Amino acid sequence: MRIRKLSIHNFRNLKVSSLSGLEDFNFIHGLNGSGKTSVLESIHTLALTRSFRSRKMQTVISFEEEALTVRGEFSVGEPNNGVIDVPRETLSSIGVRRSRQDLVLVKLNGEKLASVGELAGVLPVQVINPASFELLEGSPSVRRQYLDWGVFHVKHSGFYELWPRYRKALQQRNSLLRRGNIGASVLAPWDAELSATAALITAARQRHFVQLSTAFDEVYRRLLANAAHLAEDNLDEALTKMPSLSLEFYAGWKDAEDAPFSEVLKAELSQDLKSGFTRNGPHRADIVLKCGRLRAGEVLSRGQIKTIVCALKLAQSKVLLSQGIPTVFLIDDLAAELDERRCKAVFLELIDLGVQVFATAVKESDLHNEWCGDRPLKRFHVEHGNINAIL
Repeated sequence: MRIRKLSIHNFRNLKVSSLSGLEDFNFIHGLNGSGKTSVLESIHTLALTRSFRSRKMQTVISFEEEALTVRGEFSVGEPNNGVIDVPRETLSSIGVRRSRQDLVLVKLNGEKLASVGELAGVLPVQVINPASFELLEGSPSVRRQYLDWGVFHVKHSGFYELWPRYRKALQQRNSLLRRGNIGASVLAPWDAELSATAALITAARQRHFVQLSTAFDEVYRRLLANAAHLAEDNLDEALTKMPSLSLEFYAGWKDAEDAPFSEVLKAELSQDLKSGFTRNGPHRADIVLKCGRLRAGEVLSRGQIKTIVCALKLAQSKVLLSQGIPTVFLIDDLAAELDERRCKAVFLELIDLGVQVFATAVKESDLHNEWCGDRPLKRFHVEHGNINAIL
């Protein structure tokens, strides 16, 4: 799957913009504030109807405009080059319109979709930007969002329908808890709904996590090995110095494998009443990455953290690809976060994944042609909201 053409209207300072002839790798450079990151935001909006920088889409719409529109044409399959019985490349389209009144219109191949959930698996996008490095140092909600991104895109996981059900039941239970002095019978309907949805959500997360953990070990090792090789360092020494890392999944309550969530809700009722909210559950889930017994974010260097985050993002896309779901990578100013050899090591993984990449930088020279190997590359320059292809 490849995005072939992108049309952007009234998205921040991109009033009317079009990118065509898009390739496997697409490099976009321009000064800060020129609109290069807005191109990545628009692709994210095409995939999930929202920007990765702001959930308040009213702030993304161009000044004095009533709505923004993003439309993308993308290919599914590969050209058959005249070979019999090989499917031809077919073109599809997605269109997203967001208004200041927070109305959302999504069309897939010209047909209006009833919900965003129908986009699951159509155009998965993975973002690597400065905010991504909060994955280790940030709150558990950041890691839940990361984990759930993978679960959301797994076909037939049902996550998009299950999560709102769980959240609704949680809100109702918390509302009752805040009243205080209520019995278990009053909470029983919501406890039943929470228990049922929690079991399914946790099972889906657990399945994805097991695959993710295995893929992460492989990708992280290769990133370090390739970075060491590119720097002409001693490979054995570099791998020996690799921090001993472990990934752990926390379901949101202790002993989740042995303690059903329904039993936890009963056992913790008195404490929940004192607190005025439900203290345990999938809404408290987390991924814990440790070096020995310590959390990785507390002991690793900034460079190691950035490498690990890249490995997590790449590993997650590797898991989806194994299930037939390719990812589009949106990489915002990676060269400002990692040195050149680590950037190249990341791009070696991207080449291996066979994904489409959109990457930005301030200077054209910050994005190197050789990072793409022999894969097709297209460059664009953005200035004052105007996008021009570099021939």
